[in-house]
Amino acid sequence: MALDRISEEIAHFIGLFHLEIEAAKMRLDYLAFRNDMDGPELDPLKEDRFASRDEMALRDLRTRSDHPDTTPPAATPAAPKMAHAPWQGVESPPAPPQQPEIALDSPAPLTGGSLSLGGQMIEILPNSIVLAIEQTAFLRDDDLLIFDGSAGFTDPALYLTLLQDLAELAQSLSLIAPWAWSPADGAILDAAKQMAQAMTEAEVPEAEGLSAVILRGDDAEGSFVNGVRVDDVPLIKDLLPAFLKLKAEESEAEAEAEAEAALLKSDGVTDHDPGPFAVDPGHHVVTGGNRVINETVLKSVWVDAPVIAVAQDVLRLDVISQVNLRIASSDLPAPAQAAPSHALNIAQLEQTSALAEDAEAGKSGGGSADGLPSVWNVTRLDGDLMLMNWVQQHIFATDYDRVEVQFTGAATYIGTGENLVFNETLILNLGFHYDLILIGGSMLTLNQITQVNVLLDQDRITGDVPDGATLHAGDNLQVNTAAIMTTGADSLTEKTDAFTQALSELAGGAKTIPAALAQDDLFAGNDALNVLYIGGDLIQTNVIEQMNYLGDSDQIHFIKDMFSTAEGADVTVTSGSNAQINAASILAQGLDSTVMAGGEAYSDALIYQAELIDDCAPPAGVQMDKLATEAVAFLADDMIGPAPADDCGPAVQVDDCPGTVDVMQTMLA
Repeated sequence: MALDRISEEIAHFIGLFHLEIEAAKMRLDYLAFRNDMDGPELDPLKEDRFASRDEMALRDLRTRSDHPDTTPPAATPAAPKMAHAPWQGVESPPAPPQQPEIALDSPAPLTGGSLSLGGQMIEILPNSIVLAIEQTAFLRDDDLLIFDGSAGFTDPALYLTLLQDLAELAQSLSLIAPWAWSPADGAILDAAKQMAQAMTEAEVPEAEGLSAVILRGDDAEGSFVNGVRVDDVPLIKDLLPAFLKLKAEESEAEAEAEAEAALLKSDGVTDHDPGPFAVDPGHHVVTGGNRVINETVLKSVWVDAPVIAVAQDVLRLDVISQVNLRIASSDLPAPAQAAPSHALNIAQLEQTSALAEDAEAGKSGGGSADGLPSVWNVTRLDGDLMLMNWVQQHIFATDYDRVEVQFTGAATYIGTGENLVFNETLILNLGFHYDLILIGGSMLTLNQITQVNVLLDQDRITGDVPDGATLHAGDNLQVNTAAIMTTGADSLTEKTDAFTQALSELAGGAKTIPAALAQDDLFAGNDALNVLYIGGDLIQTNVIEQMNYLGDSDQIHFIKDMFSTAEGADVTVTSGSNAQINAASILAQGLDSTVMAGGEAYSDALIYQAELIDDCAPPAGVQMDKLATEAVAFLADDMIGPAPADDCGPAVQVDDCPGTVDVMQTMLA
């Protein structure tokens, strides 16, 4: 059967994509095969034209690891050859009788950043990771549906300008700008200290109608919803607007029905599909129901050790900043009223012991505490070791619909909303674990999540609305949820002379550590010691910025249907029911560490949660002078007039403004 043009293009694209994937797989296989099979370069200008014994040994190891079923040849006995870092912590190799016995027929595992190959130590240095991800999504779905042109609609450009101004206002309400650094900015530790100072000096901005809270230090440990400490945070799926929740349930039911139908043999009649354009009974208009979502999950299992000695400073900063701003109103014919909307800032900042996690998982807490290391290996890394993740997600979406509604059939569905816009990032960082990490510079750990939600939802429903029509306005959901979860607790202690001496010697070029340090009581129970020396700084920064702007101001005008088909029929209008979500998680899994700092040791945590909500502002273009002052603080001075006597502020309840501003009061009570 011939395909239509669009189906052919899709099939062509899928075929090309499949070919690209297969080509990438073949290229990887070819490169691996070539690395295994290529011989030495026959360059007449090079005296060393044949592969060395060490290169052939590494090649043999790769072949055995790629083909585990192949039985390797027996190793030829030979005296162990030390490379990079000698055992036993001496500058010259000791006599063979004093060397530890090392099995030559089985390589050591890749723990601690080194492996033993035929008695030879091969260093595997941890790599620095610098990752920058920027995701931007723009949507302009400003629909216009006209039948007779009798409706006087407001220009959507007015709503667009208002949304842009609200976005600027929300940015000004964020306390601390997302942290960013480049080598051109100077020393990274100086930039981090400026961040720490900004956290200390941060205060709630002065803005009328703003509700905000700042939690610092130990007070910021735990889980919080709109500034209130809670034991369990609510699930987003349980908070979805009724319209979106019903859609989700219907989708699940359809998926289950399709799965069951796939198991049955079709007769082509009883399971006939009416097609994608089938209309449910009744008359339904949907101009809202939008979902805009930013999501980032960043998991790190990076470089760590039970003992860390730092020559200079130790600095750790954790910051969560969340802002919800909403301007909403509904101009509906009486007695219809808008449903209340929800705005939540959810923050979790927790640090748990790795031993407690292991105990819950039923894992052993380690071996016996008897005995001290008899051998040790030092992996030396000159310069800085850094893990830097920077993620920015930005959504700007407008759904300013202008719809004239006229029913001329038995069933009608008019859909101009129900958009889905999302950015998603998943990151996994892996590294090595050591027994001891020695840092010649400083150690910096910085985690920051910045989230902003802005929603403009001003709906107007006018005209000849059928009697008994159900008007769904409001019922929006704004959620900022952020979590910084760390497994592995650090305890600060004073640095002993043995660690100070080792750091000094390594800074001077030493290749190993003194035996007195390697056999410290801190390492009791270890037969061998894996040590990492970093000549510069150890830096780990995770910065996530999420900005979510949505405009859903709809204008709906009913025209009398020519056959009065709507009389007695089910008529529904959904102009709100939007979900605006920012979700970010930083999950760091490490070890419980004893940290020794030669300089200053400083740590701080801050959670900032703010909301500015006005659900009573009249729609743009209708009595603009009645907008609440906190909603137009960003406008020019000549546009701000004195507030009228019937101004609907955030803490006042009047007949045309049902409910309170903080719709979560009853949930959190």
